[in-house]
Amino acid sequence: MKNKTNKQIFAELKKEDFSRQIIQLGIIKEYKRDRVSHYSIKYINIGKKLEKRLLSIVNNTISHTKTIEQYQLDGVDIEDGEMKSIEYEETDYFKIQEELQKLQPQDSMISGIGELFLAKGYLIILRNGDKIVTTGFKTLPESWKLKKAKGLIPLLFKDNKFDDMEDVPIFNISNSIDFLYYQDLLFVLSKKNFESGLNFREGMKAKAVVFYDSIGQLGLINNIDLLKDFVGDNQKYLRKLSVIENLSNYKDAEYIKKIVKMAKHYNWDIGYSNGKFELNETNIDTFLTLLQNKRLKSEITEEIFDVDSARKVE
Repeated sequence: MKNKTNKQIFAELKKEDFSRQIIQLGIIKEYKRDRVSHYSIKYINIGKKLEKRLLSIVNNTISHTKTIEQYQLDGVDIEDGEMKSIEYEETDYFKIQEELQKLQPQDSMISGIGELFLAKGYLIILRNGDKIVTTGFKTLPESWKLKKAKGLIPLLFKDNKFDDMEDVPIFNISNSIDFLYYQDLLFVLSKKNFESGLNFREGMKAKAVVFYDSIGQLGLINNIDLLKDFVGDNQKYLRKLSVIENLSNYKDAEYIKKIVKMAKHYNWDIGYSNGKFELNETNIDTFLTLLQNKRLKSEITEEIFDVDSARKVE
């Protein structure tokens, strides 16, 4: 069990001296088996100049970050100078880390350029001997493989002469990363890339199925098919269902009683009879908001708001 807070781990990350560590680069490939994502990793030999650049990317990312907050699936976008922290085992990254721990770099090098074209992302790996201290993950940018402009011949000017580079494959890496792994935590810098890189959409679909099954067994709503059709493949509502399933407020009888009481008191469009909520296309969004606990009343103005994200005041 972790005995340090996320902020304490972040403070230790800020103090790390990576200058004496081994810097490596790996590519990640994804493949599906029974509709579940699996990952493989291969190392790439890199030169000293690139090592320094990769180290600089990690150091600049850490030094630029001033604050951290807990990552929330329904949270707002991440601001400049901020990271969001989440346990790595809550994401697909635990599969990547598990695979990475098994590999010996010298036995796991890419076999040819074709493997680069199949990559999903890359890892900047900082290692102290056999121990991986931290990794930086980046979903491949669109410019990973540079496209040559039609009608132009690329040239390399070196040692006071031009060389034709028509047949030389050229790749780009980014000067930013999507998240860092350190001490079993992920420190997220790009919410969008983080979620797409670790297949959160598939995870949200799986959570939606669990929610449908559970709420169906509880018999809480009058028409489960109407809810399924309303949500469909819409990422906004899949996200809502994932949050609802994580909270599991709908399994709490007292919570349900309070929803019924408040809906009646404030005339919210949520019917309830014979132990079931009466859903229609106009009140499903309200129903999901209530299960998320995202309808809040201001103690200052007494106004009631539906909020996209809420951070509990300790």
